Amino acid sequence: MSSASLYMPHLFLVLGATIVLCLGAFCNMRKALYPITLATVIAAGIACLAAYPAAMPADPALAAFLDTGPLSAFYLPALCILSLIALFFFGPYAMDRKFDRDEPYSMLLFALCGALLMAGGSSWLAFFLGLELLSLPLYVLIAANPTARAADAGTEAALKYFVLGATASACLLFGIAIVYAGSGSMSIATSLAHPEAPNTVLLGLTFILAGVGFKLALAPFHLWAADVYQGAPAPVSGFLASVAKVAAVAALLRVAMVLGPEFWPAFTPGLWFMAAASMVLGNFTALRQTSLKRMLGYSSVAHMGYLLMGVLSVREAGPGPVLFYSVTLAIMDLGAFGGVALLSTRESDADNLENLRDQGEMHPWSAALLGLSLLSLAGLPPTAGFTGKLFVFRAAMSAGHIWLAAIGIVAAIVSLGYYLRALGALYLQKATINWTPPLVGVSGVLAIILVFSSLILLGIIPTPVYDAVAASRGVGLPFGVLGTLILFD
Repeated sequence: MSSASLYMPHLFLVLGATIVLCLGAFCNMRKALYPITLATVIAAGIACLAAYPAAMPADPALAAFLDTGPLSAFYLPALCILSLIALFFFGPYAMDRKFDRDEPYSMLLFALCGALLMAGGSSWLAFFLGLELLSLPLYVLIAANPTARAADAGTEAALKYFVLGATASACLLFGIAIVYAGSGSMSIATSLAHPEAPNTVLLGLTFILAGVGFKLALAPFHLWAADVYQGAPAPVSGFLASVAKVAAVAALLRVAMVLGPEFWPAFTPGLWFMAAASMVLGNFTALRQTSLKRMLGYSSVAHMGYLLMGVLSVREAGPGPVLFYSVTLAIMDLGAFGGVALLSTRESDADNLENLRDQGEMHPWSAALLGLSLLSLAGLPPTAGFTGKLFVFRAAMSAGHIWLAAIGIVAAIVSLGYYLRALGALYLQKATINWTPPLVGVSGVLAIILVFSSLILLGIIPTPVYDAVAASRGVGLPFGVLGTLILFD
C-alpha cells in the first residue's frame, strides 16, 4: 500500500468540506449537505480502516509526521465512528432549527480532520496543526445557534472558548519550541527519549501539559467547560466532549508512552495533582448545578480525572484501560448530550431540570437514552461506565496509586447525587410546564440504537472487546473498534 493512502482519510474530509461549502454557497442545495457530510465521514472511516496499521512509510518526511502503529489504528477509526454518531444527532437538530447551512457541516468535517491529525501525528508539528484545525471550527460551531437568546449564550461561550483556547495554544506552542530547543528534534518520540538538554525539555513539557490540560478541561484549567457546554448547541457540546477530547487523550497518551525514564518521575506529580483535583472539583461543583448541560460539563471534568489515572498507570498496566475508557466515555457523553438534543424544543435546549420532568413517560426512547447515559456516567452496573471505571481503577491500584484511587472512589460516590437527581426529574416528577420536543427522525433512532446498545453490551460482555483493545496488535485492532461501536460481536 502506498504512503499516499495514509493521507486519504484527511483528504476525504477536506474534499467533503470543500464540496459542502461550494454547494451551500453557489447551488443552495441544503437538502444534500447532510447526506454528503455523512458519506464523507463514512468514507474517511473506511479509509482509516484500510490504511492503518501500516509499515513505516519510505518517505522520511512522511515517516516523521504520521504514526502508523496500533495507537493510530485504534483512535482514527474510532474518531470517525464517534463523529458519525454525533452527526446523527446534529443533522436533525440543525434542520429543525433552520441553521442547516453549509458552514456547520463543513466545520464538523474540518474539526474531524484536525482530530485525526492530532491523534495520529508522530511529530510536534502534527500535534499543533491538528489541535488548531480541531479548535478553530469549534469556535464557529459553539456560536451556531439561531434563536436570539441561544445566539447570545452561544456567542459568549464561543468568545470565552476562543480567548482561553488561544492562550492555551500559545502556551502549547511555546512548550513545543522549548522541547525542540532542548532536543533538536520535532519527533515526539525522539525528543522525549534521550534529549541533549533534559531540563530544558522538561520545562517545555510543563507548558505542553498546561495546553493539553485546557483542551481536556483538567483542573485547574477547567473553568471554561461549564459555560461553553451550556452556551453551545447540545449536539456540538456532545462533539466537544467526545471527539475533541478523545483526540487530546490520544495525543497525551502518545507522549506518556514515549517519555524517557529521566522524565517520568518529574512528569507524574503534575498528572497526579490534576487527576485528583479534577475528580474532586468536577463532582462537587456538579452537585450545585440546576442546569443539565453545566452539570454534564463538570461531570466531564471529573471523568477526565478518572481517565488521567489510566494515563498515570500506562507503564504498569499498558494503554488498554485508557483506550477502552476514553472511547466508552465518549459514547456516554454523546448519549447524554444527544438525549438533551432529542428532548429539546425548537426554541431552546432541555437545559433546566424542570424541562426533564415527566419526559420518561411522554418521550420514552429519548428519555431512556439520556437516563442510560447518566447511569453509565455514574458507573452503575451493568453499563459500560461501570466496566470502564473498573479497568481504570484496577490499573491505578496495580501501579501503586492507592490514594488517588481512593479519592476517585469517594468522588464517584458523590457523583451519584447529581446523576440521580436528573434521573428523578425524568421519571419521578410531574411536568409543571408545557414542553414538547419535535418527533425523533430516522437519524435520531439510529443514534439511539447505536449508543444504547453499545453502553449495554460493553457493560455486559466487555472482556472480548477489552482484550482486543489491550492487545493492540495488527489489523484486528481497528476491526475490534468497529465491532465495539457498530455492535457486530
